Amino acid sequence: MGISHIMQLVYMLTEALFVGMVIVYLFSIRHKFGIALLYITLGTFQYLQTVLATFLYFEIFPDVFVSPGSAVLFNASLFAVLLIYIKEDAGEARKLIYGLVVANVTLTIFLFMVGLHLEGIPASQLSYIPEQVLSFTPRVLIMGTLTLAADVLLIIIIYEFFSKYITSVFFKIYSAMAVVLIFDTFFFTVGSGIISEQSDYVRLLISSVIGKLLLAFVYSLILTLYIKYHEDKGLIVENEGTDIKDIFTFLTYRQKYEILRRESYRDPLTGLYTRGFLNANLSRELDIAKRSNDKTAFLMIDIDNFKLINDSFGHQEGDRILVFLAMVIETSIRKMDLACRYGGEEFSLILPKTNLNLAVQLAERIRDKLAVLSDSHKPALARKITLTIGIAVASDEAVTAEELIFIADKRLYIGKENGRNCIVSKG
Repeated sequence: MGISHIMQLVYMLTEALFVGMVIVYLFSIRHKFGIALLYITLGTFQYLQTVLATFLYFEIFPDVFVSPGSAVLFNASLFAVLLIYIKEDAGEARKLIYGLVVANVTLTIFLFMVGLHLEGIPASQLSYIPEQVLSFTPRVLIMGTLTLAADVLLIIIIYEFFSKYITSVFFKIYSAMAVVLIFDTFFFTVGSGIISEQSDYVRLLISSVIGKLLLAFVYSLILTLYIKYHEDKGLIVENEGTDIKDIFTFLTYRQKYEILRRESYRDPLTGLYTRGFLNANLSRELDIAKRSNDKTAFLMIDIDNFKLINDSFGHQEGDRILVFLAMVIETSIRKMDLACRYGGEEFSLILPKTNLNLAVQLAERIRDKLAVLSDSHKPALARKITLTIGIAVASDEAVTAEELIFIADKRLYIGKENGRNCIVSKG
């Protein structure tokens, strides 16, 4: 191994380190600038990857020629898919995967169409353009797109599979990348017909695998360090609008886990979210509101004299009232609002983009609707239901989730001491 091999290897490792750090940085600032910056960058990688892999190869070991397009940039795409999947969820990874496939389809078809210009053009006019850049065949285009689609789906499935048997984060990531990269090399090389066009195809395959596996080590190390030392605050808020109802539901173990996790956050009696969901998501909602300079209102709702209802009419009637109130709340709030059963007869509401006046209006609407519907409810409720509600607003009155809950709870008890059946937004 000569000095030139070492230098080429160092250059390529540096390129992978640079690209990996750029991806991680763009991902880490997504809450401030959005994730579009990362997606656009990965889209440009699709073009460079295709162009560089067609004609530019460097000898990193004796008789081992590797292209930065396939070894650095293609690895980067898989790296980004795993990063988003692990740190966000399958729904966000789906967006990236579809984006990569669409970018690849658009790019390859356009380059093929541009390549048609070569017919009848004198070679002297194209002397400054490598002919391989535009000389795509339909078979290569189709196999490239199919391989990319398979790769980005498989890496999620394989990562989840290895997660069952491997405890080391690094080895889970590297093993998943290694399997997919080996699959990609053989599937694309054989399927696209490149083997039939190369006399020394065995060396071609081995070189490609060595280069990709070597650079995958760098990306796996970067992702492991990021996961280990950088924790994002909060959880992703689930709602009906983010359910995955396509191929990902069947192809990812993770999505099945997400569905079960979401269901575990539902109160079995009322169907509302649980206090655990509130604790996991309120801080994140406040962070989002702070970045967008919005208000977030928080309501604590208590059914007046609920113990007396249970003692007088039995727990079954008490449960029926809880379910009834949950229905009234759900039909009174917006889709973006989050309703939780805080515990016992207490309920809580997280109201994004809501100031104090709007929060009071909603509280009054719930009480009015409760009164109207309870009168017409059949079978009739055992007794009239009244509510005491405490309201607090971030960031006017609180910054943290703990402060917001404390203030709303304090006002709830002020309302109880003042005779119940009221809304308290001050004090």
